[in-house]
Amino acid sequence: MEDRLKLIANSFGLDKVKFDERVSSHTALKIGGVAKLFAVAVTDRELIKLVDECRSLRVPFLIIGTGSKIAVSGSGFDGVIIKNRTQNIKITSIKGKVSQVGLGVDSVLLEVEGGVVISKFVEFLQKQGLQYEEFLKLSGSIGGNIFINRGLQEKAESVRVLNLEGEVEIIPIAKLHLRNHIVISATLRIKSRL
Repeated sequence: MEDRLKLIANSFGLDKVKFDERVSSHTALKIGGVAKLFAVAVTDRELIKLVDECRSLRVPFLIIGTGSKIAVSGSGFDGVIIKNRTQNIKITSIKGKVSQVGLGVDSVLLEVEGGVVISKFVEFLQKQGLQYEEFLKLSGSIGGNIFINRGLQEKAESVRVLNLEGEVEIIPIAKLHLRNHIVISATLRIKSRL
């Protein structure tokens, strides 16, 4: 196992990983033992690469976001914990209308990466003049919340995932399954506050 972990660390970059990292430093409950290898993915490519390497080398892995909805055993994790810190939010389309008083935005289609922290998502929505109030009480990141939050699910047009075969695909929210998919990003339709 140690040799396989070293292969993953060398391939990903020794400056981006930590051996024997205390998981309690990365969870909201501040509990959890030591992860044999801890890596931080800041792009979707890094996330996919780490998952592919873990799968091909048959190394157990766990993906976490902010650690707000997870508890790791005090005995630790004998594999790789991947912290998803992808941060991109982009507007992919705007739905609106033109009237005598000018342009009006009805809703916006956003692609939000799975590692985006909910508080950053809310801040983005506020700056864009979009509805954000229902997300104020959420903790965590988009990638974890899309599995459990009905409000996010209702706004999801599609989800870009990494499936069990290592392929990236775009699926409807109804097909999203925790055991079968790793969320790379979600495409959400958010209404204007105006």
